[in-house]
Amino acid sequence: MKNVVLARIDDRLLHGQVVVSWIPFIKANEVVIVDNEYAEDEFMWELIKHAAPENIKVNLFDVAGAADYLKGSDDGSRILILSRCVENINALINQDVDIKCVNVGGLGNVKGRERYLNSIHLSSQEIEILKSISKKNIAVEIKMLPNDKTVSVE
Repeated sequence: MKNVVLARIDDRLLHGQVVVSWIPFIKANEVVIVDNEYAEDEFMWELIKHAAPENIKVNLFDVAGAADYLKGSDDGSRILILSRCVENINALINQDVDIKCVNVGGLGNVKGRERYLNSIHLSSQEIEILKSISKKNIAVEIKMLPNDKTVSVE
């Protein structure tokens, strides 16, 4: 199994905070983006690839492709998973991908979501999914940046 250091849920995916703060903090050298829609969108794939630092390998998969890839043999990479939605991370966990920590870092205010903490908005369904992930002995934390105070979801 590949070495997943952190799975982050952030509707902005690969952006400044992730590149400047999270990647160096967790010493990631690979980013796996899990997004069913963007996996089929060549334009978005090009945009995402160009947002990454040169020394970071970036892959973009749908959920099934990500699960297959992440269950492959460990090649020494330190992987940051990024997804725009809670459901994708939950699907990976349910497909036995080894995820030890889920970070909720940026989910905007869209229909069906309410403000949960600062600029994090969650629906009641997303909260329940995060709680169910936490019950599987997987850390679920809410924080924008690595040095922010951690708020747990239990």
